Amino acid sequence: MAIVFVSFDVKHDTAAEGIVIITNKDNPVTVLTASEVKLYYLRKIKKRWPAINKNIRPADRKKRCAERDSFYSFLGMSDNQVEQYFVNKQLQNAERPPDKFNTEAELINFVAEEIGAIGYIKASSVTPEILARVKIVFTLD
Repeated sequence: MAIVFVSFDVKHDTAAEGIVIITNKDNPVTVLTASEVKLYYLRKIKKRWPAINKNIRPADRKKRCAERDSFYSFLGMSDNQVEQYFVNKQLQNAERPPDKFNTEAELINFVAEEIGAIGYIKASSVTPEILARVKIVFTLD
């Protein structure tokens, strides 16, 4: 009699669940297109939010997680490419790198407190309490 071991690799698919792009609730931007999210997050065209003249402050996760993987995929970049992109921005233009956080709660707190912040969280994490502190400007399905 042979014993067969079967392994199932179960992954939480955030791309199927969706992630949302959030900004501070006092930022006058209400909706961004996919291309605007990329441009603002990467600070490709502007370093400051036009309506409030505040620095754009990308918020990121320190460690790899499903939502970070989905967001980087949306950007069309790998972990290494994102890291190198921001290192180059820092060297060329003295731009600060993204603020990085261990947990989603820390990222949400930062965005809620920093008017220029832009970040991403799981759509399933959105609650009325969170929406009282930040706003969703784009949804990645």
